[in-house]
Amino acid sequence: MTVLHSAEFAKEKQSLAGEVEVGALTRLHDQLADRNGRLTWRLAGSIDRLQRPVLHLDVSGELHLVCQRCLQPMTWPVAVKTELTQFSDEATLDEAEEQDEDLEGMLVDPALDIDALVEEEVLLAVPFAPRHDACEGTSGTADKADKPNPFAVLATLKTRKAED
Repeated sequence: MTVLHSAEFAKEKQSLAGEVEVGALTRLHDQLADRNGRLTWRLAGSIDRLQRPVLHLDVSGELHLVCQRCLQPMTWPVAVKTELTQFSDEATLDEAEEQDEDLEGMLVDPALDIDALVEEEVLLAVPFAPRHDACEGTSGTADKADKPNPFAVLATLKTRKAED
C-alpha cells in the first residue's frame, strides 16, 4: 500500500508506477468471475493553468467479469485514464464542477492510498451490465425469429372479430 500527500505530490510534479493484485480490490469482488491477475497503474502530478494541483492516473490490465447475458466469464480490458483536479474544500470543488461539467475533482488528501484510488477509478469504469458481443451457444436473431410478435396475435384477434 502506497500512501502520499496528494497536493504535494502534484505540486512537485512527481510520478509513481506500480501494480495491484485484482484480488486485493475487495469492492470489485461481486462483479468478478475470478480474482486472478494484476492491474498496472501510473500516477503523475502536475499543476493546471489555474495553479491547481492535478493527478493523472492511468490504469491498465484485464478483469474477468461475468457476462450478464449468458452468465459466463468474459475478459474486460481495463484502460482507465483519469485527470483529478484537487481542491482544498468542498465548496470550491462544487463551484468548479458547476462551472466545468467535464472537470473531475477531488479534495486534497494528506494520506492518499493509491490502491484505493485505483480501485475507485476502476469501479467507475466497469460497465453496469457487462455482456459479450456475441455469447456462445446463443444467436440473438434466432431467438427473435422463434418468438411470435405479440401485436401480430392481437391483429388476428381484431380481424376475426371484424369477420363475425
